[in-house]
Amino acid sequence: MSLSAARLGVPMDTWTSATAGVGERIEVVDGKLVVKKVGGNPHHRIAQRLALEFEDQWPNTYAAAPGNWAINLAPDGTVLSGRIPDVLVGGPALNEDSVCTELPHAAVEVWSPGNTLAEMNEKRSEYLKAHLPVLLEAYLTAEQQVHLEWLVNNGATWLSAGTAIGHTPLSIPASDVHPAFTVVPNDLLGRGRS
Repeated sequence: MSLSAARLGVPMDTWTSATAGVGERIEVVDGKLVVKKVGGNPHHRIAQRLALEFEDQWPNTYAAAPGNWAINLAPDGTVLSGRIPDVLVGGPALNEDSVCTELPHAAVEVWSPGNTLAEMNEKRSEYLKAHLPVLLEAYLTAEQQVHLEWLVNNGATWLSAGTAIGHTPLSIPASDVHPAFTVVPNDLLGRGRS
C-alpha cells in the first residue's frame, strides 16, 4: 500500500463510536485511539458548573461538558488529534455537531491527581499550537479548595491572566479575544443553581 493511500488518522465516526471503560475517555493522539482516565464526581461537578458559567456570561455561546474537539484533521478528513476537554466553549456548531472541527472560544481542563505533568504539558502544547484563545485550568487542592488559572494564548506561550483559589473571585476583564468572566472557585462545588 502506498503512503498516499494509507489512512493517516482515525475516521470521525470510529472515534465518536469507540467505547471506553468506566472512568475513561477515548481521545485521538498521533492518529491513534488512546484511552485516558478521567476524574471523579468533584471533577465532573466543577466542569459542569464552569460550562453553565460560560453560557451565562458569554453571549451566544454554547458549552459542552465534556466536548469533542477534532484539533487536527488529515487531508482525507480523518482525525490526527482529537481531544475531549472537560469543557469546550464555542458557537452554534458546538450545539449542532457531535465533534467540534472549528476553533473553539475556550476550553477547560479540570486536572485530577492522576494527571501527570507530561500529560498536562502535552495538552497545553497541543492547544497552544491549535491557537485556542483561552485555556482555563482547574484543580481541587488537598484542602478541598478549587484553584483556577485563566491562560491566554499569545501565539508563542500561555500567559496567565489571573488565578484564584477558594472564596477569592477570579475576575477576568473583557479583551479583544474574549468577553469578561467572573467566578468564585469554591462556588463551583456548591449545591444546585438557584
